[in-house]
Amino acid sequence: DMLFPQLTPGTVAYFNRMAVSYDEIEPLSDELVAASMLQHSMLFEIACVKAEMDIQGRKFEWDECVAQAISRQKRHFDAIPPTSFVDSDFLAVDQVSRNTLFMLEKVKNGYPLDSFVVAPEICGYQWVSSSVGDFSIADTLVEVKCTGRNFGSSDYRQILMYWLLSYSASIEKDKIEWNKGVLLNPRRNRLVELPFNELVEVTSGGKSKVELLELFAAIVGDYAHRTLSEFRL
Repeated sequence: DMLFPQLTPGTVAYFNRMAVSYDEIEPLSDELVAASMLQHSMLFEIACVKAEMDIQGRKFEWDECVAQAISRQKRHFDAIPPTSFVDSDFLAVDQVSRNTLFMLEKVKNGYPLDSFVVAPEICGYQWVSSSVGDFSIADTLVEVKCTGRNFGSSDYRQILMYWLLSYSASIEKDKIEWNKGVLLNPRRNRLVELPFNELVEVTSGGKSKVELLELFAAIVGDYAHRTLSEFRL
């Protein structure tokens, strides 16, 4: 909030009005989602893994796909490993995966599909650990959100922080700085693609990139200092 004070509900609504959808694909129906016996997060994790396997040209194996999804879910959630599947699970996974591939095809803008990077590195900063994104191609970062709602402030904040970390890494480590950010929802057939310059200008309250990085460094350093002081006490 200190870095991007103008990331308000009104700003989020403004960005969301720029979302596009595609006539060639359909949103996933609520009825199909409701018919699934899986946790929704698990269902869509499996679909994302399938899309990644297709991009990488790997032979699709359902059991391997499910195993990878379970492994990922256990990092962040109390994942419940599925013990059985129903037809709606297969149908939903297939549709979300196909929608993801179609929408990524629109994003790639002339680059071959195999130019996409799966799980691109997000460099850390001081005590902030490194991470990975969903997809990237050239200087475009793509994050997939399989939710039943519009993109929210947390979604835009996530890609803005990923951009800021890439900007820091471009200065310190000669890494790529993301130029564009994409939020992609294959469940609802909605996609927002925005240059980070515009995102930063609208949300930062007029701060320059250098000023944002300096403020970020101060916040991170102050937090580490206070944490260490509390530990010593």
